Amino acid sequence: MVGDLRLSTLVLKEAVRPDLFARFIIAFTEAIRSLAHGREGWFDKFTGDGFIAFWLHVPDERAVLDPVLRFCQEVRGASGTLIDKLRRNSRNFPVGVGLAMGIDSGACELAQVGGALTLVGSPIVGATRMAASARAGETLANIYVGSALERFGEALTAGGVEMFKVTARTKEYPHGQEAYRLDFPIGGDLPVGAKDGGVSPPAPR
Repeated sequence: MVGDLRLSTLVLKEAVRPDLFARFIIAFTEAIRSLAHGREGWFDKFTGDGFIAFWLHVPDERAVLDPVLRFCQEVRGASGTLIDKLRRNSRNFPVGVGLAMGIDSGACELAQVGGALTLVGSPIVGATRMAASARAGETLANIYVGSALERFGEALTAGGVEMFKVTARTKEYPHGQEAYRLDFPIGGDLPVGAKDGGVSPPAPR
């Protein structure tokens, strides 16, 4: 999963106190790290105005997507709090500030870069492209993840998650590619997969 805070450069430029802007962003990043770890995820890196996080599973297991969906819901609430704080610290506030997120799934390789571990693989590119195509407040999943979620439509609806098939314009597909927009409820429970043991993504290839 990749997240990107839209128009963060303009918000920083308009900050009454840049130190407060930095403090808010750092607190938000730590909140994202905590939420990812609390939902069985791995917070990989902070990208200045966004993040990259992973949920790992081996090829012979079908890792549930419940933790990822719950993470998305919780991040939406946290990003709303961040934006309110940034607004109060701004001289002028542009329309369209918000967190865009992208999701992809598939096989990756664990690599060591210096003293740190990271993942390398096409799903990272896919999630990045989905995040880049998403507008503020949107979460986009490519067709690979979206088609898996589509099989659990009733469970998603029961949890208050709405899914819409959309066209996403990306670097590889400037005329558009098929994708799914996921809308999450703010607050409350998210009982996705409660009756069937969880929502599973396609097995890694």
